[in-house]
Amino acid sequence: MNMVASFLIGLASIALMITIHEAGHFFGARVSGITVETFAIGWGKALKSWKKNGIEYRINVFPLGGYCKLKGAQDLIDSHERNERQMTRFSEGSLFAAHPARRILTFSAGPLMNILFALLICIPFFMLPYTAYDDPATIIVTSDYPLVYGSQENAAKESGLRSGDTIISIDGIEIQRFQDISSVMREYSGKRDLFVSFMRNGERMSRSVTPMQRDGRYLLGVASAMQPTVSRVQEVSPEAMASLAEGDTIVSMNGEPVSYTADVYAHYLSQEARLVMKVRRENGSLDTLSFSPYRTPEGHVSPQLSFARNTIRIQGSSLVSAIPQAIDETMRMIRETGRLFSDLFTGKMDAGSSLAGPLRISYVIGETFANGLRSFLQLIAMVSISLGIANLLPLPALDGGSILLSIIEWVRGRRLSVSIYMKYQSVGFFVLSALILFVLFSDARFFFS
Repeated sequence: MNMVASFLIGLASIALMITIHEAGHFFGARVSGITVETFAIGWGKALKSWKKNGIEYRINVFPLGGYCKLKGAQDLIDSHERNERQMTRFSEGSLFAAHPARRILTFSAGPLMNILFALLICIPFFMLPYTAYDDPATIIVTSDYPLVYGSQENAAKESGLRSGDTIISIDGIEIQRFQDISSVMREYSGKRDLFVSFMRNGERMSRSVTPMQRDGRYLLGVASAMQPTVSRVQEVSPEAMASLAEGDTIVSMNGEPVSYTADVYAHYLSQEARLVMKVRRENGSLDTLSFSPYRTPEGHVSPQLSFARNTIRIQGSSLVSAIPQAIDETMRMIRETGRLFSDLFTGKMDAGSSLAGPLRISYVIGETFANGLRSFLQLIAMVSISLGIANLLPLPALDGGSILLSIIEWVRGRRLSVSIYMKYQSVGFFVLSALILFVLFSDARFFFS
């Protein structure tokens, strides 16, 4: 899919999520007795508008999102211009005439609608059949391959796990393939060690492992021990690589035995000028290939080949089963998103690499759409939850900031002064402007890199 198509699909998806968010405010206001003056899809000049029950509905020229204008939203500005300390002139149905609890409901309804939307689209996500990788539960310890995975602390290594061990269970959860390990780690909260059972040389053993935390995720420091059987060789491969064929298994490189795909990548990344590769053909014969590794125009070594991976076809769940699965997945996404925001504010995650703006999000959504409906639905659910939770943060200019002021007024039993509201909104304007500039710069760096 080309970049323009990716952007258009992504922008349409973001517009839908923002519209759903504003629809939440619309219904929240209606339930709270706050008058809705305008509900608009998009921004700018109206392409079409109509009135029903006193509400103006608009479809605007720029279809990115929309807005819900509530009665009384101008009261704050009018009071400030009149130099009044308190906002005293309210008409029935005005936002600031409503009890703080009703305002809290109205402001919360937008984020809650995003979460509900994510829950609803998770249902077809679980109902759709899909093809999944079926990688072996035999592991390699990533610290054994520093050129491939980096030389960082490794939880598996420290606990006594070794490359070649086959994981049987983690905390009593049966492990049949490597993807089961990933599922367990997604649910891991970091509050305790994990009890890992495994097979080594025909003997069952167990270890207690303390996962590492890196970039907001918990890791064991293991990868699947995949066999180095070739599935594809790119056409630009040089010299003898042209004779490497699908189904060949690499058994040694430069005289050293090769057991896993990580061994192959390690030899390539060692920047050796020439490689001698011994391969076993599908008919059982052994051949030796000697060649210079392919280098990109930037001088980086590239293997120019892919390795075979087993796949399995998994049938989708029934509607009855998909609903509780969707609830569990939505709760998992909420916990994960909350933890990511926490790590972001505490400095455990780098804001530059973690925060993405509308351009990058749109592009990624569009690219994911090309990978299939199921992947697309999952990403949309994640983005919708992120949008909802981000808006609940108690920051000026966000729904969470308005909720915070409403809670303060409820506790105090009287309204805040106009000057406090205006100062709070001014801070929000600068914070929001700085955040917009930051994410746009981050997006630009992403695309140019």
